[in-house]
Amino acid sequence: MRLRALRAETKGQALLEFALILPILLMLLLGIIEFARVWNIDQRVSDATREGARQAVIADPTITEQQVHDFVMFRLAQAGVDTTVATVDFSQTGANWKATGLPQTATVRFPYSFMFFRSAFGTIQIVSSFTMRNE
Repeated sequence: MRLRALRAETKGQALLEFALILPILLMLLLGIIEFARVWNIDQRVSDATREGARQAVIADPTITEQQVHDFVMFRLAQAGVDTTVATVDFSQTGANWKATGLPQTATVRFPYSFMFFRSAFGTIQIVSSFTMRNE
């Protein structure tokens, strides 16, 4: 009789079930937040790369490679990207910097360290390239 009374007690069942499922729900929520952060940074790096490629091919001989590099770094800084670890490269440099008809590719690389899952995923490389033809 006493054994049946103990089995019928369910006061702590909901609390136990919640305690078991809570870590899974928190991991799911943090994963969604982390994915959104990576996607947002990737989009901002892509935008800065596109703007830099456009600046590089404008038919203005006074625009230098360093000015475009600084412009891209400025746009990355505005986006909240750590510019000390970001790199900007151009396919045409030196004498070919403004060669008409040649394609100019701007490439930005940025190592992203995960906020919540650093021990699981470490660092990923966000790379964005954009090619335009010199005018």
